Amino acid sequence: MEKRHRLFAAIAAALILLSGCSLTGVHELYSLPQAPKEYLQLQELIDDEIGAGSEYSAPTAGSLRQSIQLVDLDGDGTNEALAFLRNKDLQPEICVYRKTDENYALAATIFGDGTAIGRVECADINSDGVSEILVSWEVSAELRLLKVYSMKDWKSSVLMMASCADFQLGDLDSNEITDIIALNLEASGGMVDMYTIYKSGNVAQESARLSTSLRTADRFRISAIADGTPAVFVEGPYSTDDSNDLLTDIIVFENGELRNISCGTDEDSSAKRHYSVYSTDIDGNGSLDVPLAEKLSGALEYWIFDWYTYGVDGKSVKCASTYHDYTDGWFFVLPDEWRSTVSVWREGSVSGERRVIFSSVDEDTGALMDRLAVYTLTDENRTERAAIDGRFVLMSSGTVVYAAKIMDGDGAQQDIIDRFRLISSEFNTGAL
Repeated sequence: MEKRHRLFAAIAAALILLSGCSLTGVHELYSLPQAPKEYLQLQELIDDEIGAGSEYSAPTAGSLRQSIQLVDLDGDGTNEALAFLRNKDLQPEICVYRKTDENYALAATIFGDGTAIGRVECADINSDGVSEILVSWEVSAELRLLKVYSMKDWKSSVLMMASCADFQLGDLDSNEITDIIALNLEASGGMVDMYTIYKSGNVAQESARLSTSLRTADRFRISAIADGTPAVFVEGPYSTDDSNDLLTDIIVFENGELRNISCGTDEDSSAKRHYSVYSTDIDGNGSLDVPLAEKLSGALEYWIFDWYTYGVDGKSVKCASTYHDYTDGWFFVLPDEWRSTVSVWREGSVSGERRVIFSSVDEDTGALMDRLAVYTLTDENRTERAAIDGRFVLMSSGTVVYAAKIMDGDGAQQDIIDRFRLISSEFNTGAL
């Protein structure tokens, strides 16, 4: 009972907001919030399914992982409710509840394949004005079966199905029709398939191969490349002895076909690196940038990342070089003039204080010239420490203060501040 109440908490809050409730009396300010009647009535309907032997079975992939979700499928401004369950026969199912005359009623039940629900998305795929429900059913550990369900007239019917490891939605061909992008990984070589479903019911398919060496995928997402062109990014380890080896495949739709611009005529992507860091929008311009890693000479643990933006022709242009301090959770965008001679070393001998020193190597003498120190301060007196000995604050984050000191007298504080960033914990719906 307690678990069921927790599962309904989110939908209760949403329905309270949708109901437009307002406090009309002083006493209501001191009373507990009451769930609207439609919430209680919906709960009773789902309780009937639970009483018949079903149990909650939330989606296991994607960003929509709640057991109960509100979505406006028919575009009338009123949300339908989707309940994700597994019935007494252990078959996954989705119950679709439609609200009419202030009450919910079961509009349709979608019975699935396999043992669990993978990714779920709702979107108007065929431009008929009603959102379809797209589900990847988990048939086995390696295989998911994608099915697209039409909810036209509240009768569920399958518009298409295909096997895949995962899928995403996006408009790759820029025709204002949402495409389904499916990822397939097989021993003989992976593929990215693009499906377009038209109002007539016809389904068009385009495919592009992935790198031959790619066996699994850690990231699968749709973003943009240099000129804003939408592209599919697939990232994962390739078959070498080093588990840190990673590659990126980039797929675009150009001149009527799906094409892997990172492979060209080769079997594997040219975007390989010996470090497990993933593509990101490093310069904040809306396009995804691909890193290549270079270990600094003479250093066992320090790497510099050069970030490249790709065009539709497959050519890449370097847009930034960075040093990432994963231990302390920050990275620094290197000035262009530092790149060829930069050296890095760490020091943590002072309690509550760690610092990273950026130096330049004199190409003639080999001597090091310290340029910048970045401090991670964690003690109670961290604010005071950030202001001593010529230091200035880069950023304050909860119980940590980041500070810096320009050691060669060359450089503006604001420029250093602008180049300093925190490493964010990525919640990426494209992470497999």
